[in-house]
Amino acid sequence: MSLTICACVSSANLAVVKSVLGELLAAPAMNTFVHGTTPDAFASAKSSGHPIALLVEGGMGVDVIKDLCDDHDKKERRVKFIYSLSAGVDSYRLPDFTKQLHGVPMHNAQGCYSNILAEHVVFSMLYFNRSPWRIVESKREKKWDRFNMIEARGEKVVIIGYGDIGQKCGQKAAALGMKVTGIRRSGGNTVDEHGVTVRGNDALDEAIREADFVVGVLPGTSHTKHFFNKDVFAKMKPSAVFINIGRGQTQCEEDIVGALNNGVIRGAALDVFETEPLPKESPLWTVPDDKLLLTSHCADFTDRLMELTVTRFAEIYKDYATSGRSDAYTVHLEKGY
Repeated sequence: MSLTICACVSSANLAVVKSVLGELLAAPAMNTFVHGTTPDAFASAKSSGHPIALLVEGGMGVDVIKDLCDDHDKKERRVKFIYSLSAGVDSYRLPDFTKQLHGVPMHNAQGCYSNILAEHVVFSMLYFNRSPWRIVESKREKKWDRFNMIEARGEKVVIIGYGDIGQKCGQKAAALGMKVTGIRRSGGNTVDEHGVTVRGNDALDEAIREADFVVGVLPGTSHTKHFFNKDVFAKMKPSAVFINIGRGQTQCEEDIVGALNNGVIRGAALDVFETEPLPKESPLWTVPDDKLLLTSHCADFTDRLMELTVTRFAEIYKDYATSGRSDAYTVHLEKGY
């Protein structure tokens, strides 16, 4: 089966998308490649009656999904599958389009970002254990400043949201000799291949109270909004650090600022925020370096980022072209991830 590729992607990423797909897919697929950022751009593909593979990038894909999937009263859907260039799918507002998306599989880039994000989590932990702000300042002042470092080995880490990214974080932390607990809804009480103890939500409070690092890798859903709030920070040790690489809406930034300024927790490393870009008036900008490591939602940015996720789309496209389906990297629309 041949499918028209409708790519709703930004102009900044279009060249990479076309280049990678041109290398990986046969000529017929690229002969029916259509791109744009609004429903009008795909009007001809919609009216052609040709089956569609829809490639979307973030919130700009919402109106396009709504328009191309408006044939929900038909048994045979025009869009055969949707692929999200990102692992997170909260920006597509899936709960608003259950009718349109019924019977249309959605896949995402889960796994493409896991390793680089896990490296950032390790960096964040070492940031607070090695005090680079103090090291840089001492060099600037030509000050011979010897101080104790904190050894990662033996420290306790709890990873909340132990999916693919969380597991990669657990693997790297365990390799440093840290004692890691992964929390997920399907929990139980097992030890995985990385030596991480995997528990359910019933163990959450205990794990948070004992942790030196609390790592958030939660998806953005109605159930996770402001999950990390003053109540959670109050359970943490005053010497503990909060790290969030999940979704910005899972944290209450007002509560983070209060916890840091009042010494409820030692520090935080944030790569995601409730509003992005982070507004200039946000008090997070003025929190001292020894309390907050702040990055601009770029912890997973690499030179090969777009190439990796577009390659994933090509693999799934081939599955549909040959067998009419794919079970790889599917999104649970009801769960939102």
